[in-house]
Amino acid sequence: MDIETRMDLIRSLPTEEIVTEDDMRRLLETKEHPMHYIGLEISGMPHIGHILVAGKKINDLDKAGVKTQVLLADWHTMANNKLGGDWDRIIRVAAFYKKLFNRVCPNTRVVLGSDLYKDNDEYWKLLIKMARKVTMARATRTLIIQGRSEKDVLHVSQYIYPIMQIADIHELGVDIPHSGIDQRRVHMLAKELFKEFGFNDIVPLHHHLLAGLAEPPKITDNPDKEEIVAAMKMSKSKAGSAIPILASDDEISSALKSAWCPVGTVENNPVLELCKYVIFPFSNSMTIYRDSKYGGDVSFDSYFEFEKAFVSKSLHPADVKAGVGSSLSKIIAPIRDQFSKEKGELLALLEPPK
Repeated sequence: MDIETRMDLIRSLPTEEIVTEDDMRRLLETKEHPMHYIGLEISGMPHIGHILVAGKKINDLDKAGVKTQVLLADWHTMANNKLGGDWDRIIRVAAFYKKLFNRVCPNTRVVLGSDLYKDNDEYWKLLIKMARKVTMARATRTLIIQGRSEKDVLHVSQYIYPIMQIADIHELGVDIPHSGIDQRRVHMLAKELFKEFGFNDIVPLHHHLLAGLAEPPKITDNPDKEEIVAAMKMSKSKAGSAIPILASDDEISSALKSAWCPVGTVENNPVLELCKYVIFPFSNSMTIYRDSKYGGDVSFDSYFEFEKAFVSKSLHPADVKAGVGSSLSKIIAPIRDQFSKEKGELLALLEPPK
C-alpha cells in the first residue's frame, strides 16, 4: 500500500486532527509499521463513541499498517476516583472492556495498565522525572482529560494522571498517540517533554467526539476548543447524554426521542452527528421510514445527500430520529447479542455499593 493510500485511511473520518500531517507522512516513510495507542479509563458502561467511533479509527490505522494498541487504564481510573476507586470493581469491569475491544478491533493488542507497570521500576522513575518538569499550573490545564476542571475539588492523584499518560506513551514505544480531541493538551505536553528528554518525536492523532444527545450547554466565556468539546461530548456520566454500546432497541428509541434535533440545523446537532460518524461509516446508507402522506420511505447513500435533505427541511426530526434508531440498532445488535448474558453482571458492577 502506498503512502498516500495509508494517509487517506489515517485522515478519514472520524479523524479531526493530525499533529501534523507532514509529520505523519514522514513517519510512514521512515517506519513501515509505526506503533499506536489509545488509552481508556475504566468507568461506566462504554457508549457508542468509545466503541464504534474510536474503534473505527483504530481499525483504519490497522488497515494502514500501523500496530494498534488499547491501554485499559486501571491505575488512572483509580487515580481519578472512578468506580469509587474500588480496585476489584475496576479490574472486573476492565475484563469486560477487553472483550469488547477484542470483538470490535480483533487485530489490536489490548494492554492492562497494571500489567504494564508491574515490577517496572523504570516506568516509575520516568514518571517522577517527568513530574519534576511540569508545573502545577501546566498540570491543571490538562485536567480536562479526566472530565475535570479547575473549579472542581481535586485530589493530588488527579494531578499525577496526565504524567502517567505521558509515561505510558514512552513505555509502550508509541509513535502515534491517539485520543479524542479533548486529550490534545496532554499530547502537546508529551511532545514538549519527549523533546526535553531526547526521546523520538510523536505524531498525535485526535478523533471527533460525538456530541451528547441533550441540548448543547450555553458557553458564555472564551474557552479553548478542547473545553468546548469536553462540555458538549457524549458522556456516560451525564444523564440522557449517551447511548450505551449494549443498549436495547427500546433504550435507543427512548434516548433518541428526547434528543436535541432542531429543524434544518446541522451545527451541534447530535442526531446528525450519529448519522455522519456512525450510521454512514458502518452502513453506507440509511432509510427514513415515513407514512405515505408524509412522502413515504426515502433512502440515502451518503451523509452529504442526507444532510442536504435535512437542511432543506424536507425531513422532519421525528422521522430522522426513528431512522437513526433503526439503523443504529442494526449496527450494535451483533455486539449486544454477543454480550447479552454479561450485561446484567456488568450493570451490577457499575452500580455504587450500597
